[in-house]
Amino acid sequence: MSYKLPDEKDLEAMIGIVGKKYASNNKAITASYLSKSVMGLEAQIPDIVVRPKYTEEIRKILIYCSAEKIAVSPVSAGLSGGFACPTIKPSGVMLDLSRMDRIIEIDTENRYAIVEPGVTNGGLWAYMHKNYPDWAPPIADGAPPAATVMGDAIDRGFSLYTSSVGPQGDNFMCAEVVFPNGDVIRTGSWALPTAKPFYKYGIGPDMWSFLMGSQGALGVFTKVAVKIYPHPKFKTVVAWGMSNPYDMQDLTLEIGKQEFGIAHNTVMVQGGNYPLVMTRWPKDKVPHDYEFYKGIGVSPWWMNWECWAQTQEELDYVVKRINSMAEDFKKNRAKDGEGMKPWELHPKQIASRMKKPNKIAVPYSFWEAGFLFITWYVPWNECAHFAEMYNKAMEKYGFPPVMWIASIERCRQAICMPIVCFDSTDEKSVEKVQMMNQETTEYGLKQGWFNYRPDPYIHIQAYYQSGMYWKYLRAFKKLLDPNGILHPGRLALP
Repeated sequence: MSYKLPDEKDLEAMIGIVGKKYASNNKAITASYLSKSVMGLEAQIPDIVVRPKYTEEIRKILIYCSAEKIAVSPVSAGLSGGFACPTIKPSGVMLDLSRMDRIIEIDTENRYAIVEPGVTNGGLWAYMHKNYPDWAPPIADGAPPAATVMGDAIDRGFSLYTSSVGPQGDNFMCAEVVFPNGDVIRTGSWALPTAKPFYKYGIGPDMWSFLMGSQGALGVFTKVAVKIYPHPKFKTVVAWGMSNPYDMQDLTLEIGKQEFGIAHNTVMVQGGNYPLVMTRWPKDKVPHDYEFYKGIGVSPWWMNWECWAQTQEELDYVVKRINSMAEDFKKNRAKDGEGMKPWELHPKQIASRMKKPNKIAVPYSFWEAGFLFITWYVPWNECAHFAEMYNKAMEKYGFPPVMWIASIERCRQAICMPIVCFDSTDEKSVEKVQMMNQETTEYGLKQGWFNYRPDPYIHIQAYYQSGMYWKYLRAFKKLLDPNGILHPGRLALP
């Protein structure tokens, strides 16, 4: 594909659509959108940044850019998702959707909220907490408050109760989408002008799920209806430590299988290894050897169960049941029963974990100038194997072996997040990250694992191996975006 480098005429066209204040090619402004070393290493500075407010403005921008063959990359916030900027040259237009920040409707009877793409985790949580305290939206867990609800869903992320109710994409009912030719469609039951956005499958095939994971390469989402859930008053965190990832994996799976019982009360189930603790501080401020962490009660591996309940009696039962299952597992099925123990969290630790939106992902930047989440989906009963493999690879390349693992839908899947702490200002360090990423990707794909946010240069091997799926993905792209303007380079699509 060939693309046009935007010029002053194109900038004037954008200004004519959104106004002079909201379109710019100023170098300081465009450079501020460069985002690297969070979920990916490749990014370019956009040529023009455009900040629309309304669906009609987006429609006009896409029609213009499609006719002129100017690349367009939509982004809702870009703070927790990598590749927040275009990944090709010329970079083209960055479509910053952060001004589209309206919370349009909260329906507590049908249990959904309608939001625009710029609505942030912190904004929606605060709004619900003030106006609808008995209900909670599925904000991303661990992402910063300034990350967006919709951005997390489009990337197939996970929410604060993903372990109980399923993947983040399943929390979304219907959407309004603008395609590059200017067509505006609504998916699901919303396709009917008289219907509420209450049914995802609507009048035929589920277009929402087809667009899930497209990461801005197929259309621009302007509104979504997202499920909200009861927000109980009774909460706590139960934690257990282990000496190895296999006991962590197997105990968590046993508890996850209690699907008509305690598993639905464990809204967020996540754990990892002890280096996950130390990388949240500047590396010159904390000891690096395990003996220090052992002395303060941190096991080599551990798992947290964040529990929500409607009554104190219900919460007490859930905690008791998790602990009794853990004790039984320790005695009868653990690889190393002696290495298992309950982790008695300080009340402040529990309170910190309960605070939403939490900032789990933020502090890792203290370790080095960069940190990279290389994130994979694997069957839950293979997450220990994944962790073992990836930790060895990180040590081989000289990185601290930091692993974070979370349950999706009661341990039907695991989202595994090696966190690579490296110096993004050092070219050799970046090269080592890329080499390790290539090596582990080749291994992981052979195991049948695949990436959460695929790198368009390395992880994209998964698409090339998928045969007919890849053929039809390209065909769908051609149908919706014949000039290939939307976020080209993502998903290795032109």
